[in-house]
Amino acid sequence: MTDGRMLAEAIDMLGAGTAGHDLDGFRARYPGARVRLVAQREEYDGSLHHALLIKERDGATISLSWCPDRALPWPLRGVHRAGEHLLLRVNGVETPVARAIACLDFIWDESRLADRLVTDSLVREVLEEEPEPLTDAELQGAMDAFRRARGLLTGGAVRAWMDRNHISHHELEELVVLEASVARLRSRVAADRVDDWFAAHGHEFDVARVARVEFTEGPRVPAADGFLDAAERAFADGMARPGEVFATLRRGELSPETAGRVFGAAPGTVTGPFATEHGHLLIKVLAVEPAVLDGTVRDLVERRIFAEWIERRRSTAKIEWFWGTADRTAASGSSGVANSTGTAGRAGT
Repeated sequence: MTDGRMLAEAIDMLGAGTAGHDLDGFRARYPGARVRLVAQREEYDGSLHHALLIKERDGATISLSWCPDRALPWPLRGVHRAGEHLLLRVNGVETPVARAIACLDFIWDESRLADRLVTDSLVREVLEEEPEPLTDAELQGAMDAFRRARGLLTGGAVRAWMDRNHISHHELEELVVLEASVARLRSRVAADRVDDWFAAHGHEFDVARVARVEFTEGPRVPAADGFLDAAERAFADGMARPGEVFATLRRGELSPETAGRVFGAAPGTVTGPFATEHGHLLIKVLAVEPAVLDGTVRDLVERRIFAEWIERRRSTAKIEWFWGTADRTAASGSSGVANSTGTAGRAGT
């Protein structure tokens, strides 16, 4: 196990209350151990309690905590008030956490929100063990990018957005730091793998620039030269659904059959019809371009590599949903999943 010097130093940090400041130096002195500082604010009296988790290469984990004299007694740690069960109150109408999670139950088939909650936990686990510190200049750049992405181009727009979402300036900075840290982590995970991944899978980012229309009647395929005129007439007659006409499609976004027909079509020709829920889709191919590893595609490749990395971590993670039933949790398709048989007041993921 760990030598006594490491444990003694860890206990000294906890006892002195300096673990948050001295953790980087501690990690540098003991690079063979993965170290994570866990903080918990006690609802009972507002006190802050820290624990240090030290995970060694053999997978064993040591948990250290330190409690000063006359601090909150151990039996009261974790005790919380009834109000902590509430997530939201609107005009006096309360939404408990249990009800909010039950709403998630209704969209379980898509499970996008459930997946994002699990992903957030997996990412925060890594960032707590291996943080991505930002300089003031990087933080300002991240803040500017955050504002641009949401159309918050003036100070007034930022304040209105913060008021609408009930977010303080400190909480906004925390969101920006998290977003920037995740981007840094994504680049670190992808590192030197981008070129090899692109060589093997780059065709998935081939681009087709198209005009597409979903017709509700037919399927009559108009001539390529009259495609847009036919689309206009059909829409005016109520026989075409509203939607984006001009689009950029990537090969990997389409089903293999659709991708084969779209990317196999000569530019200037119409392909289809493709059956849809409301009729059929016709696509006029305007241009086809092979993928090039430019800045945009490099970012997409990094995201794919990062998603694969997250999926590998998910497959070995212990995921506990404190709500619903075990069969629903198992139906999510994630391995290593545990679930309580009822709904608890505090989510544990």
